[in-house]
Amino acid sequence: MSPTPTLIFVHGAWHSAECWSDVASEVEKHGYRCLTPQLEFCGTARPVNSLASSVSQIQTLIAQETGNGNDVVLINHSFGGSVGCSSVKGFSQNDPSKLTPNSGKVIGIIQLCAFMPPSNTSLYDMIDPSDAFHHSAPDGWEIIDNGNPEDLFYNDLDQESVQLWKGRLLKHSTASLKDRESIYAGWADVPVSYIFAARDQAIPIQIQKAMVAAARG
Repeated sequence: MSPTPTLIFVHGAWHSAECWSDVASEVEKHGYRCLTPQLEFCGTARPVNSLASSVSQIQTLIAQETGNGNDVVLINHSFGGSVGCSSVKGFSQNDPSKLTPNSGKVIGIIQLCAFMPPSNTSLYDMIDPSDAFHHSAPDGWEIIDNGNPEDLFYNDLDQESVQLWKGRLLKHSTASLKDRESIYAGWADVPVSYIFAARDQAIPIQIQKAMVAAARG
């Protein structure tokens, strides 16, 4: 068993696993094993019809790591909180139903400006669609309304970095934002730390604080 937990980094909507590359490489210098999966809720050739495959991707990694005796911590960003938290089901001390004898377990979650929905609650259940910066298109993809994500996602980056990451945004499947059945409140099963992003525009700070207050309640 590793003396340090394996860290699984879960990216958010419209983004790729590459957004974690600099963070993961720095953390690995401190002896952590870091996994950065590309999840199927975005970037696929055709839109997926639920979050189930993305949850399965993370649970497969958790099963591999815990089966090797390693504990796991999930680091979730933005919409990644919905799928990352859901993946905890069955892999914690509170619910060890998917663990094997002498295996590791999920010991914590770090939420980076991330959604933490109650079980069976979709992202669209948590937001007012009239206030959202995105909408559902007939072809199954979720569209950013103004087509200009600089202020939403990258308002504290230099222009060179803004253009780099803007050019790497992916198509996002609408069904993943409306799926209730795949959502599980894994944040209630393990210790959670929440990192607030004061300048984030996709999930404004008051919404971040409201989610944390609701979870504590």
